[in-house]
Amino acid sequence: MTREQRRAENEAVFRAGNEAMVRNVGDVPTLPLICECGSADCFDRIHVTPEEYQAVRAHPARFVLATGHEDANEAVIDEFDRYSVIEKTGEGRAILEEQSQ
Repeated sequence: MTREQRRAENEAVFRAGNEAMVRNVGDVPTLPLICECGSADCFDRIHVTPEEYQAVRAHPARFVLATGHEDANEAVIDEFDRYSVIEKTGEGRAILEEQSQ
């Protein structure tokens, strides 16, 4: 398994966990999510509004990360004081697209 395959699997797990949490939380001003950086050792919390999270999810190749957790195979779309939004590129994006089929 390549490094990118391992990161893609980790990102999918963290994303699934965040999506489950979003479905089960009530009306809250911010969501306490887990960083979706793909590092198996990262469990950093980030806080985003429900609207911010839905904007990231509107693009299947985008993830919400703790600031500074970006990888070389990711394009930083936005950086905020609480989190960053990245979009997978290259092999990571191809793996992501294959997983979603």
